[in-house]
Amino acid sequence: MTTKRKSKPAPVPAKTKPDKPIAKPTNVYSADYSLIDNSIEEIKRASRKVSTNSYSTNNVYIILQDALKKVLNAEK
Repeated sequence: MTTKRKSKPAPVPAKTKPDKPIAKPTNVYSADYSLIDNSIEEIKRASRKVSTNSYSTNNVYIILQDALKKVLNAEK
């Protein structure tokens, strides 16, 4: 009779801090479009980096479409 070995649980990845601190608008009454433009550029770079196959590309598309709906609802 053979005994089954218990497999070790997969290690949990450590949370890492982002490379750059998140820029926050300083004045809520005046729009700072440069922060929005920088965020869009970061999203473009990141989406191209992770979209390595059709599955991940489709996931990125769905996430971005959901984000667009939320942005359009921000004014309502």
